[in-house]
Amino acid sequence: MSKPLAPKPIEQVIKLLEQRFGKLPVAINQTATDANIDCPPEHFRAVVEELKNHRDLAFDFLRNIVGIDMLEEGLACKYQFFSYKNRQAVQVTVLTPPGNPHIPSITDLYPAANWHEREAAEMVGLVFDGHPNLKNLLLDEDVRIHPLLKAHPLQKAEILQGIEDATPGFTF
Repeated sequence: MSKPLAPKPIEQVIKLLEQRFGKLPVAINQTATDANIDCPPEHFRAVVEELKNHRDLAFDFLRNIVGIDMLEEGLACKYQFFSYKNRQAVQVTVLTPPGNPHIPSITDLYPAANWHEREAAEMVGLVFDGHPNLKNLLLDEDVRIHPLLKAHPLQKAEILQGIEDATPGFTF
């Protein structure tokens, strides 16, 4: 039985990412655990296709997708990918501008994105263009609030009921 490959050092992965994406308007940096690519929505598909299909990258597994309300900055989505071949992780952060929460869907590239994108759409209001079925997963189908937005309509009631310990409401 062969010994498993050791993961590449993050610095080496960042250097490879900089070589592959140096001409795109992306920022490549390091989180506490992974390499990170800050990517505008209009270049997201190209970045993900390269991460998955380039032989030296080979990010073949989508670990997770998280939608985040960044207040005045807009909505963000963080994607965590893993390469079994290289035993390395990368995160792609997509920040959408305020009032335009559109990100291309990657369900055709990673079928696991299906429910993750549906949850992010439902909880924070991201719109995944090209998704085959963005109906609610957790809330009733006719519910049109996004409960993880910092200014969702039920926030005041939740705080007054003692669910949260803060002043009711959020001022933009």
